[in-house]
Amino acid sequence: MRRRFYLLITIYFSLLNAAVAEIPEILINPSNEQYTRLSSGLAGANITIINADEIQSQPNKNLPQILEMYSGIEIRRLYDGIEGTNSSIDMRGFGEASKSNVLILVNGIRLNEIDMANVSFSHIPPNSIERVEIVRGGSAATLYGSGAIGGAINIVTKNDITNNGVNLSVGSYNSQKVNFNLGTNLDDTSSLTLFGSGYSSDTFRDASDYENQNFVVNYQNNFSEMKLNLDIFSSNKDQDLPGPRVKGGAVYNYHFCNRYEDSRTAKHIGGSFATNGNSCNTSQRDDYADSKNSRINLNLDYDFDSSNTFIINLGHKDRDDKAFLAANGNTVSTPNDGDRYIHTKTDNNLFNSRYENRQVNENYSNIFNLGFEIGHAFYNSKRYRNESESLGQEYHSDLRSHSFYIQNTFYQNEYDLALSFGARQERTETAARDEVYRSVSGFIYSYNATDHDTYNNDRNNYAFNIGFEKGINKNVSIYGSYAEAFRIPNIDETIKATTSGSFHLEDQESDGIEIGILYKNAFLNLNASYYLMDTKNEIQYNQSVNTNLDPIEREGINIDLSYIIDQKQKITSSINLTDAEFTSGTLTPGTGGTSACNYDNTTYCSNSSTWQNLMGGGSSYSLVGKSVPLVSPLTYSIDYQNKFYDNLIFNLGIKYNDEKFVSNDQENVEPKIPDYYEVDTSISANYGTYKLTLGVDNLLDEKIYDFAVSSTFHDDNHYGLSNVYPLPERNFFIDFEYTF
Repeated sequence: MRRRFYLLITIYFSLLNAAVAEIPEILINPSNEQYTRLSSGLAGANITIINADEIQSQPNKNLPQILEMYSGIEIRRLYDGIEGTNSSIDMRGFGEASKSNVLILVNGIRLNEIDMANVSFSHIPPNSIERVEIVRGGSAATLYGSGAIGGAINIVTKNDITNNGVNLSVGSYNSQKVNFNLGTNLDDTSSLTLFGSGYSSDTFRDASDYENQNFVVNYQNNFSEMKLNLDIFSSNKDQDLPGPRVKGGAVYNYHFCNRYEDSRTAKHIGGSFATNGNSCNTSQRDDYADSKNSRINLNLDYDFDSSNTFIINLGHKDRDDKAFLAANGNTVSTPNDGDRYIHTKTDNNLFNSRYENRQVNENYSNIFNLGFEIGHAFYNSKRYRNESESLGQEYHSDLRSHSFYIQNTFYQNEYDLALSFGARQERTETAARDEVYRSVSGFIYSYNATDHDTYNNDRNNYAFNIGFEKGINKNVSIYGSYAEAFRIPNIDETIKATTSGSFHLEDQESDGIEIGILYKNAFLNLNASYYLMDTKNEIQYNQSVNTNLDPIEREGINIDLSYIIDQKQKITSSINLTDAEFTSGTLTPGTGGTSACNYDNTTYCSNSSTWQNLMGGGSSYSLVGKSVPLVSPLTYSIDYQNKFYDNLIFNLGIKYNDEKFVSNDQENVEPKIPDYYEVDTSISANYGTYKLTLGVDNLLDEKIYDFAVSSTFHDDNHYGLSNVYPLPERNFFIDFEYTF
């Protein structure tokens, strides 16, 4: 892949030399959408911008549901994925590790934590969003650093006064939602805006009640040469966790207690390990996960003149999570040594400065960015058997980072040609340690809790991108890019690393190319691209531990299309083809009987019927050509909109997800997650400042799930057994909006 980089950089400078040879007479329009795309400095990358109107046109959809309507994005949801909570976004087919391979940002400040916690999109009131910028592939790593291997999603919040408004919604499962925004001008140069949202639901699962409240305060002040923008975020979430349901084989009693085929709505409960016993633990405590989040971002833009700007970002965020996870033998009154109450706190501080120079004239434009970042994140996680007992184990970690980057885009008007180049150097210093208190119940033995060595690691990583975009005629443009990206392991991955107690994993690296075509006329807007990406030292969960897997190759096609049928009707659609395969590596079988493996193996036991009959026997099993689990080869969406009258709008959306292998099945032998269609529909009526929407989600009442994990016990009796996380059945909603 490095040879592709050298080839593309040669082409880049050759085109640059040719582009400046003649002087054109075309003036670039700064308000043009194309200019907005190129001004990011990432010409050649596959970029989509979702504006506020598109977000508001889907009143009952959370942000992940809106994002998956666009190509290259697949969503996986745990515990119903209500309001985007516990949803992970997969770009470019990373499977279960997707949450660590896609960067989520608000106003350029990363939301991804030092651990493996999912970003909760419910923390961002939808009415506070100005636009969402989707950058596919690793080009964004130059601007944002570690973790943008699959891509980056930047959520830009509003900082101008908007119409005051309130939105109320009620729906199935006793769901109630409110969104509001209030704004006022304080004087001629400053304004203050408040956004808020709240949601509560019993959800369709037992023991999965949910509540969430969020607030965003924005203060803006414009001086003669400087613009100040201050955002303060606060969020509070309480959620019961219903757990998975069991599908497939049935070995122990607690499997029979949790059959997916018997009930999709019931919570997961514990039970006896006696084969075919009858002791389902209906008195088990409910699991839960509560979280408090706060963020503050200060942005200062200082214009030296019309061409030179200096930008400073200061950010701080903290998170306080409390969760309880019950073991099978737990009851409300009697704890079990496997129970865990986990109290985790994270703090993150960021300083970002950027100098921008813009040269714009009738002949060409050049946008140059020079940036510097400092980040420091702290992690403290305490583990107890339950809330009232003594501390059993405590993890500490902190991560320092220092980054320097450049990004430049040159646009030659006469040739309608844009060329960009960027590079980033990032140094990170990671420290981690833990303490285990062996006198505390539930932590006495090594199999209860692993005692890790102290860990210190300093490393340097680099990211590059190079791209071009060329207009062929007034309707057609082509683009292409090459990018190298990286990510460092998060603390949760290192806690459960390959070598027990080592904390150590290698940094993950990737490089990839992409070529695409843009077509636009009065009726049709098309963006189609092909990409090829290689990764090495890819970090994934495999056989109960996190490990650096063998090289993986990904290629695919992304297509986004919108077509205006007439003045009343419009269709938007996306298609995503993904092929994510291992290019090398083998798995070695374990020893032991067909139903009693030693469990030190990396795959099924050598004398098991699964190994002999399904996997061909022998002394090893090749991963070459095997698919990465949890990646759908095909997804597509179609959304049809019809304005029957100026004030009456009908929407029909169809989303398809192809079948895929379950998590923890690198062997590709377990039963797959079935493919499914999801159909949603709504009708909205506008009456001046009032808007009423009626809708049905999962109209066909499909029994679907998009996440499942196979048993870690790879023996014959556990073959075909997996934990699945059901998605909601048919549900209804009524939404009322008032603007004043």
